[in-house]
Amino acid sequence: MGLKDQVLLVTGGARGIGLAIAELAQEQGARVAVWALHRESVEQARIAVPQLAWSDTVDVGQPDQVRDAVGRLTEVLGPVDVLVNNAGYTLTSPFLEETEEYWHRVIDTNFWGVVYTTRAILPSMRERQSGSIVNVVSEAGRVGMAGEAVYAGAKGGVVAFSKSIAQEMARHQVRINCVAPGPTRTRILAMNSEDPSAEKLIDKMIRRIPLRRIAEPEEIAQLVVFLASGAASHMTGQVVSVSGGLTMV
Repeated sequence: MGLKDQVLLVTGGARGIGLAIAELAQEQGARVAVWALHRESVEQARIAVPQLAWSDTVDVGQPDQVRDAVGRLTEVLGPVDVLVNNAGYTLTSPFLEETEEYWHRVIDTNFWGVVYTTRAILPSMRERQSGSIVNVVSEAGRVGMAGEAVYAGAKGGVVAFSKSIAQEMARHQVRINCVAPGPTRTRILAMNSEDPSAEKLIDKMIRRIPLRRIAEPEEIAQLVVFLASGAASHMTGQVVSVSGGLTMV
């Protein structure tokens, strides 16, 4: 897929979709770096993917941490060729029962994290006239989702941000695309399933999926790695769904 020897960074790369992306990209020959929020998560990723080229603990919602982490990474591996903005956070809950603290965490992680990381890495891509960014968004950001209003808003913001940057960067041969998963077997989904009210919402979502099942992380990773690679060299500004037919737009 044209990833051999490419430096590929996955944020939120220690578990779930991010870890599946890291594993597949490494199989395709990329030099893979992962960021995660907690040290124990980083250590787990290193066990799961022993040949990781780099790993670091970073809160993507903190711009100073992002800039410092990019500096450490590029000093060791060189400039990033592929950025996968995958870090995310949400709970399934009614909007009127949520706190401002929760909203800030959701927006900082899901929206500002993408902005900060993109801003830190994009200048090098522009200078080299080469690069690929894949933002993992959500079907919630395209069509809305009960119980995830602020999360959907943040992911919708990433979609608009991605299309705008794709227009700015096209003349510099830097591609920006989005992958929009539907319900996927991740730790966040498992956490939500422990809440009886959230479990009902999730069950309702699954019943609406034409394929009648949630996705596995590896199924999302396949598309992310494709869009990241040279195999998708004429694709930019696109949002591609992996939702089992939950949305067909």
